[in-house]
Amino acid sequence: MDKASLRAQFLKRRQVLTPDEVRQESGKIAERLSRLLAQKPPHYLHIFLPHVVRNEIDTRLIGEVVRAEFPEVQLVVPRVVPGTRTLEHYLYTPQTPLLTNRWGIPEPDPQAAQPIAPEELDAVLVPLLAFDRQGYRVGYGGGYYDRFLPQCRPGALKIGLSFFEPVPAIDDIDGYDIRLDYCLTPNHTWRWQGRE
Repeated sequence: MDKASLRAQFLKRRQVLTPDEVRQESGKIAERLSRLLAQKPPHYLHIFLPHVVRNEIDTRLIGEVVRAEFPEVQLVVPRVVPGTRTLEHYLYTPQTPLLTNRWGIPEPDPQAAQPIAPEELDAVLVPLLAFDRQGYRVGYGGGYYDRFLPQCRPGALKIGLSFFEPVPAIDDIDGYDIRLDYCLTPNHTWRWQGRE
């Protein structure tokens, strides 16, 4: 299937999840991430904050787990630069003031948060709607992460998060698509590119 078809299909699949299902499945993904991070905790872990209305994985729960189990790990969150398709990145602590953007997604207040350069990131949690068995993803179509991920340092882990298992293949992969290193679902840890 192509990206547009997968995008429509998986938006519908995710939208019918109940709040309890979102919470429970997000918890399972957080446990998988904890096991993965335990192998080599990153210094800076980039996470996205959830679009609750769209039933995104509750990464706030992931943030709580990381802070409790890996206090040495610094969390970083993105902010969309208004009027562009680019992201800025800021340290995310319990004291970081958040503002809601025009899509209803919480973001750090750039006037009060500490900026972090993409080259400093060791691992990035990547939002997606669907992914395939080769490690490619379908996002919302804005290209924000396609622009952001190449800015990260070589070797920074790209970790997708998904409520659902992969499709066999995305038909219209192009040169801008970046393969994930891992994708975590409630029941599996998928790994590509020969990483340990």
